[in-house]
Amino acid sequence: MFGEAKQSEIRLTGEDASSAVAAALEEDIVLGRLQPRERLIEEDLAARFKVKRHLVRQAIMDLERLGLVERVRNRGAVVRFYSAQEVEDINAVRDVLEGHAASLVALPVPDDELANLSEIEARHVAAIDAGLHRETFRTNLEFHRHLFGLCGNPALIAAIDTHAQKSHAYRSILASDRSYQDWAAGAHLAMIDAMRRGDRDTLVRLCREHLIPAKNRYIETWNSRFM
Repeated sequence: MFGEAKQSEIRLTGEDASSAVAAALEEDIVLGRLQPRERLIEEDLAARFKVKRHLVRQAIMDLERLGLVERVRNRGAVVRFYSAQEVEDINAVRDVLEGHAASLVALPVPDDELANLSEIEARHVAAIDAGLHRETFRTNLEFHRHLFGLCGNPALIAAIDTHAQKSHAYRSILASDRSYQDWAAGAHLAMIDAMRRGDRDTLVRLCREHLIPAKNRYIETWNSRFM
């Protein structure tokens, strides 16, 4: 379905291995390979990644702190299922944080930083064209982290990253949607252009609008199932 196999082995040990397992599971969640309410069984995951169970347990705890996993009585750890209201709430916070970060970026952005963003976006587009959904996810994340890193406020950058990770639990709904991927890539290029021209209003608007499609699609799906 996704054109890429699941990562099956972690070639690290200790804390690095635990972090690598958490990162691989996070990708599986955002790409829809692990569905909301799907169980995360330590023994199975330890066999899949070829690591000790305590490292899997630590990875699951890390994902729980990020809001991607929750503990359910009599079931254990499962991929977190967000209600429509919870998604609205997360997006409301992201709208404030990311809009504010965009408003702090010093404009016009220097040519070397624009070149860095353009290079990241070129890899993002190449991944989309090749149907490589994992690389599409990674380069999209890299683009936004680099962009918001230009705001110069480490606390704000950390808060943006935390709430962006929470959204991974519901962004999977658009993980393989080519029309959405093309739209997102076009929006990235428009953001770069706004930074080049020193157009702050457009940059802020684009960053805020970027949050809407995944939220709306998830809520539409949630309402059709539960309302």
